[in-house]
Amino acid sequence: MASDAFHRLSSLLFGAGERYRTARATVRHRRRGDLATEAEARYTEHGFRRGILTNFDPPFDVPRYREYADLDERSRLWHERPDRWRQETDAGDGPGTNYRVSDGRGPWWSYGASGHALHSPSNDGGFSPEVELSCLLDPYEIRYGLGDCELRILGGAERLGRETVEVEATAVSWDYAPVGPFWDGADDYKISVDAQVGTILRFASRFRGEECDVFEVTGLAFDEAFPEGTFALDLPGVEFERVDLLD
Repeated sequence: MASDAFHRLSSLLFGAGERYRTARATVRHRRRGDLATEAEARYTEHGFRRGILTNFDPPFDVPRYREYADLDERSRLWHERPDRWRQETDAGDGPGTNYRVSDGRGPWWSYGASGHALHSPSNDGGFSPEVELSCLLDPYEIRYGLGDCELRILGGAERLGRETVEVEATAVSWDYAPVGPFWDGADDYKISVDAQVGTILRFASRFRGEECDVFEVTGLAFDEAFPEGTFALDLPGVEFERVDLLD
């Protein structure tokens, strides 16, 4: 039964962050633009029809659709428990690298390939890597999204030389906007879970039987000692704009 699968998987997934001290990963993110566009349009129509979605400016009740292009980008992640993170993403739609770096509750930095650079001396917990990426190493972040799905264990497989539990998650309702790697309007999701640690090695959103958006871990290492300065950002020639949390 679906509820049995959720209970079996929840302890594995939601306890992943307790099973390692540090994690380093490389992630490939691929998107098929035509399918992603069609899936989100379906979600948008559903949301406006049910009164769940609205616009911030007039006309408030007329759906606005977004068109997505194909995407293929790579990211690198460093994580030291409980809350030190470094994300580097090579922009898939242009040159340059985007950075999101957080030294726990201490300072954080954000830099976009467009040149927008921000820094804060402290973090109240609101700044982190993109959840689509961080949840792969700490699936507890998407516990509510998984709770809104019917889960079915398909069996076992192997990725990166590690045994996995293969899971199918079927969307039960679109009345709440998905977060993290759950693509808006997808029918279901195929998830590969590390059978030992509980991290997610692959997360694919599917629309009408085809994958429209995929996050895949292509390299993974646990419990390494990271070099000093991993959780700080100093880019030559870049001046960071300070952001004070009390502003």
